[in-house]
Amino acid sequence: MIYGFVMAAGASRRFGDIKQLAKIDGVPMALRSYNILNKILEERTYLVLGSNAEFIARDFQEVNTIYNRQWSVGLGSSISRAATEMENESKCSGILITLGDQVKLNEQDYQKLVDFYDEEKIVVSSYGLKKGPPVIFPRKYFEQLIRLKGDIGAREVIRKNSNFVISCKLDNASFDVDYKDDFRDFLSQNSF
Repeated sequence: MIYGFVMAAGASRRFGDIKQLAKIDGVPMALRSYNILNKILEERTYLVLGSNAEFIARDFQEVNTIYNRQWSVGLGSSISRAATEMENESKCSGILITLGDQVKLNEQDYQKLVDFYDEEKIVVSSYGLKKGPPVIFPRKYFEQLIRLKGDIGAREVIRKNSNFVISCKLDNASFDVDYKDDFRDFLSQNSF
């Protein structure tokens, strides 16, 4: 079984506010991302929190959350925390890592990614000439993920194992919210 992790531990410095709580159709951004993925993974989804966790968590009472004490070190520490959490979960064949601010992703995107998964290869999203999250890592890569540090995420694990990576075209993965202007653009282009 695949378990999902929505990365939402960052400080949102470029956004200038607690981005995880910015509302899309009345729902905080991070909770919306969690809910969409959770529909596909059927209650096997976690929200990884760090900065401002005390403010975010009180709005997310019915959500599986993991606190990353090392959040300020970067995304790699949150991915490491997710892999560590699943290391002893015998039912877990892989983990899906996504970003809480990839707000264009929908249920169909996540289902397509899950359908590509064969429990052997890393599944990366591709958009244009880029590859990145969401990504599914099989269990055999957990040890490498646990050793991650810094803010480059899992790029190095993907690069080192490039012969065991398959791509899934997900154009919606190309967009994430970094600045308030990104968020305003997204809201103005979508009707809810």
